[in-house]
Amino acid sequence: MRIKKNLFSKLLGTYTLVTLISIIIVSLFFYIFFSQYYFAVKEKQLLIQGKEMGDILSDYIMNEDFEKVNELVDNFNKVNISHMWIVDKNNNIISGNKELNHDDKICPNSSQVERALKGEEVYNKGIIKYVNEPVLSVALPIYAENKIEGAIFVCNPLSDIINSIMQTFKIVIFAGVIAIFISVFVSYFISMSIVKPIKKITDISLEISKGNFSNKVPVYSSDEIGKLAETFNYMMVTLDKTMRDLEDEKNKMSKLEKSQRQFVANASHEIRTPLTSVRGYVEAILDGVIKDKEEERRHLSIILKETLRMHRLVNSLLDLSRIESGQIKVNKRKLNISEIINRTAMKLKPIIEDQEIKLVLDISENLPMVWGDDDLIEQVIINYITNAVRFTPAGGSIIIMAEQHNNEVCVHTIDTGVGISVEELNKVWRRFYKIDKTRQLSKEGAGLGLSLVREIIQLLGGRTWAESELGKGSDFSFSLIIC
Repeated sequence: MRIKKNLFSKLLGTYTLVTLISIIIVSLFFYIFFSQYYFAVKEKQLLIQGKEMGDILSDYIMNEDFEKVNELVDNFNKVNISHMWIVDKNNNIISGNKELNHDDKICPNSSQVERALKGEEVYNKGIIKYVNEPVLSVALPIYAENKIEGAIFVCNPLSDIINSIMQTFKIVIFAGVIAIFISVFVSYFISMSIVKPIKKITDISLEISKGNFSNKVPVYSSDEIGKLAETFNYMMVTLDKTMRDLEDEKNKMSKLEKSQRQFVANASHEIRTPLTSVRGYVEAILDGVIKDKEEERRHLSIILKETLRMHRLVNSLLDLSRIESGQIKVNKRKLNISEIINRTAMKLKPIIEDQEIKLVLDISENLPMVWGDDDLIEQVIINYITNAVRFTPAGGSIIIMAEQHNNEVCVHTIDTGVGISVEELNKVWRRFYKIDKTRQLSKEGAGLGLSLVREIIQLLGGRTWAESELGKGSDFSFSLIIC
């Protein structure tokens, strides 16, 4: 069975292993260092002992007072753990360690002594005769009146050096074990500090996969892990916003598709109605049902009227489509809004008066120039006036008022018609929306005029709004930015 290792156990194991290897390396370093140090100290100690004894014994050897030499050497061997031998310049033992069973004529390491008799200071580690354990030995010449009169051989068992080294090594090992425990303890918390936010990120990622963006990763530090948490939180916020935007776009597309279907249905209905009427009158004329010329002329007049109605409807649809697709060309320039209002009113005056409606112009003097398109503004005014005519009974009046308000020029089309209810007032800007037919004095409208007005004014950077009260009339307005 495979054991599943998580990030925490990997980090903790890695930290512990690195610490253990580091401690082993450091322990070996200290072992080697202290071994060399202790041997160097012991070699120096033996050298000092040898030189001091050589200085003391040199005169006695030169005077061949070997009895005194033996006495001094015996005393040295008794009070020290070292073993000492003295040889003359012919490599014959003068004195040695009597406690050791050895040949009085042979020095334990004659080759080392021979080099000392040549003036060298010779060190050696190893097992020598008569001493059945490893020793550190030194041989050096004995001078008397600048002449070599003999040599001194001193050796010291390595057991005391090894014991010192081992004691030091035990201390290092003990400290290393404590360091390992401390390291494991510290590594545990370090690993947790790394794993905890990552685990939190993992848990929150699972929540995100379920569509939950409400949770955030806590930021515990300003290091790379903290930066990772901050970046993840930022990514989550961005992703949440993106998902919401996509959802909004999806809803917008759904509404747009629904609107398009409704638009097609309404357009089809508006076109089918006059077509049906036209078809009926044409069939009646072709079938010879209508004999009277006057009646035929009346039918043809109705056909023309319905045809013109379809023409206006198609033009309005085309204008809306061109505006929404950005294909319409706007000739935006400085305009005198008073001239446009007067010119348009004069064009429509015969139609208005034909309906027995009074037209009043109330234009403030010295109105500033505005930014706009001459043809489009004229179209807006025409739509507003024809809309007012449609809902104003004979004997009523329509007032075109223009005034400056802050950085805008506001144009109002005020009628004394039937008015619009509050519930319907917010809907009149929708495409194909028609006021209650029982209150319409004219049935010609397709419900596109006000929708087209709003699109045009928005294209020119202005505003549109309406105020109305049932039985008192309406005020449809638009504004344009002053130059």
